[in-house]
Amino acid sequence: MFAKISIFLFSALPISLIIGNLALNLNILLLDLVLLIYCYKYNHWGWLNDKIFKLLIFFNLYLFSNSIYAYYIHPDYGYDGIFRSLGFLRFILLIYAFSLLTINQKILDKIMKIWCLILTIVILDVFFEIIFGHNILGYTSVDKSRVISFFYDEAVVGAFIFCFGFIISTYFLEKNLNFNSKIFFNIFLFLVPLSIFVSGERSNFIKSFIVFSIIIFLINRGKLLMNKKKIFLILILSFFIAIFSNNFIFIKQTEFFKRILIVKDDVKFIDKFQNIKYFAHYNVALKIFKKYPVLGTGSKNFRNECSKEEYIDEKIKYTDIRCNTHPHQIHFEILSEQGMLGYIFLLYIMLVFFRDNLKKTNLSKNIFHYAALIYLIIFFIPLLPGGSIFSSFSGSNFWIIFSIANLINKKN
Repeated sequence: MFAKISIFLFSALPISLIIGNLALNLNILLLDLVLLIYCYKYNHWGWLNDKIFKLLIFFNLYLFSNSIYAYYIHPDYGYDGIFRSLGFLRFILLIYAFSLLTINQKILDKIMKIWCLILTIVILDVFFEIIFGHNILGYTSVDKSRVISFFYDEAVVGAFIFCFGFIISTYFLEKNLNFNSKIFFNIFLFLVPLSIFVSGERSNFIKSFIVFSIIIFLINRGKLLMNKKKIFLILILSFFIAIFSNNFIFIKQTEFFKRILIVKDDVKFIDKFQNIKYFAHYNVALKIFKKYPVLGTGSKNFRNECSKEEYIDEKIKYTDIRCNTHPHQIHFEILSEQGMLGYIFLLYIMLVFFRDNLKKTNLSKNIFHYAALIYLIIFFIPLLPGGSIFSSFSGSNFWIIFSIANLINKKN
């Protein structure tokens, strides 16, 4: 019974990400509930003594207490931060749901096959939309330089492919495949960064290209169909073909450089980025951190704090649109909302996790494990825009991959 339920709920994670936050959070909560019922029935509570679990619980307590304190000093902000802090527990339980409910290799195989089918459809749909101007369901993006695919009105398909693409391809490439399967997963791996590139999500493309490059460098040559240099050459050639064959892709992939080039040469190097809207988010996040250096302004309070007039900076071009739900950069988000104390706490947890995992990965040379860890490390790359590890969509992406890395580590 637990096997069938687990396969169904884990397999549904990509679909729930597409449907929306309500379906996604419900899916994760059901997995957490199955974990607790499973542990109660079989008296399987050993994971409560796991080092990472304890650290994450303490971090969750910090988030909760810091949110209560933030509400005390900012009563006009509401209870949003407190609820988000409590909700972080669902991600912690998800990690151990993966470790216990998919420990059977046959269960994980079935889940990965379904994920592969879903992602194959999404990747094909991205190229369909590029060619015909709408996805196979007829959804059309308002911004023609961005692909929405099945996400209706949100341009996040690149982040979705980035989350699942490398995990799925390396999972199967790690196995002993027949020739036809090897062809399929080589093409699949190749299409992951290419589909993200044409989706118009520059930050996710840069991250995906870094992950792809490291995977190609580390993977056993016998898993690939051609020379590694030829793979890079063909991929780069594909980027140029995509740019010069589609005007919207050309505009999207070159506008970043145009924004920098139009700035006068006599300004400081950092000021050359003022034409990028994320620069305004980063600027106000740093100002908030300077005002609340130890504890930050509290969970989910960046959106409230940034609207204050004191953060207007006339030197920043997009200072009028400096506000958003979060600063779109994980380091600035943690520093502005959780302060230096929360920032150091989270980095310590990640360093402990990466240290333990990399020790075993370097021994096993498991490319599937490498892919999961590289994704998590790239998530913390400075300056590049990204999502929040506390939000439903981006947070789920991060903690799903974290859960998979933890599962492989426990198996090793």
